[in-house]
Amino acid sequence: MYSEEDFRKAQESIKDYIEHYSLKYSEWLSTELEAEVYLKLECFQPGRSFKIRGATNSLVSQKPKPTRVITASGGNHGVGVATIANKLNIPSLIVLPEGTSEYRIRILEEIGSQTFIIGNSWDDSNNYAIRLAKSENSLYIHAFADPLVIQGQGTVAVEIMDEINEIDAIVASVGGGGLLTGISLAVEAFAKQKEISLYAVETQGANCLNESLKEDKLVELAAITSIAKTLGARKMSEFNFRTLQRMLTNSYVVSDRDAVKSLIDFLNNEKILVEPAMSCIITALFQNKEEFKGKKIVIVVCGSNVTFNEVEKWKNEIIE
Repeated sequence: MYSEEDFRKAQESIKDYIEHYSLKYSEWLSTELEAEVYLKLECFQPGRSFKIRGATNSLVSQKPKPTRVITASGGNHGVGVATIANKLNIPSLIVLPEGTSEYRIRILEEIGSQTFIIGNSWDDSNNYAIRLAKSENSLYIHAFADPLVIQGQGTVAVEIMDEINEIDAIVASVGGGGLLTGISLAVEAFAKQKEISLYAVETQGANCLNESLKEDKLVELAAITSIAKTLGARKMSEFNFRTLQRMLTNSYVVSDRDAVKSLIDFLNNEKILVEPAMSCIITALFQNKEEFKGKKIVIVVCGSNVTFNEVEKWKNEIIE
C-alpha cells in the first residue's frame, strides 16, 4: 500500500517535468449542475494528458538509467513515455494496436520515438511489448499496472487536495484504471476517503470496470468497440479492480453518441477540445445531476490528443 510519503516522493520526482496549473472554476458546469465544479486541466501537460506523470515517475526512478524503454499504448501512455524518454535522451519504442490514429502515430514519431503496429487491441500489443522487452533486456513500462506509474498518477489527487479544501467528489474516466487507482490510493493515504467521494466513468464498449463491478470479479471484454480508444483496455489489473471496488462511490457508463455531444458542448462552453475519453465525464454528470447537486466537485480533464477532423467524423457518423 502507498503512504503519504510515497506520493510526496513522486511529486518531488516529477515536478521538473510537468506543468503546474491551478484548478479552473467552471461557471458553465457549476450553473448547469447547481454545484461548485472545478477542472483539473491535465490536457495541458506535456504529451497532452496526465500520462506524463506516471511515465516520468517510473522512468526517473530507474537505476541505472535504461538503454531503451518499450511500452504498448493505443492512447496517451505512449505519448507520455515517448515525451519523458526524449527529455532524458533514452531511446523508446511504442507498440501500437491496429487502428491507432495517424495523428497519434505522427505525434510519437515527431517526439522521436520508434513505433511498431501489431495486434487488434492494446492487450495484443502489450503482450508483444512484454516479450520484446524481455528478449532484448530493455525496460518495459506497463500503462496502468506499474506501481510507479500508479504512484505518479496519484499526484493528480495530491495537487487537488493541496489546492482546495473540503472537496466532496473527484470524477475521472477509466481505461485500465491507473489514474483513478492512483487518485484513490492518494486520497486514502492522506486519510480523506471519508470526505471525498470517487466516481468512475467509461464509454459503452470500453467498460471493463463497470462489467467487473457488476460481476464482482475481473471481467475481460471480448473487444473494444468504443470510439474512446484511450480507454481501450479489455481488462484491467486485479489490483486496480480491487482498489476501485473498495474505494468508488459509483461507476457510470455512457454511450459514444452522448460522449461526442458532450465533447462539442465542452468545446463550445470551455473553449477546450478534449477526447471522448474525457467528455464522457460531462455526460455522466448531466445524467446524474441529483447525485452532484450542491457539491464541490473536481473533474479530471485527462487528455486532448484529438483533432477537429476526428470530431467532425464522429459527429457525422454517430450523431447526425
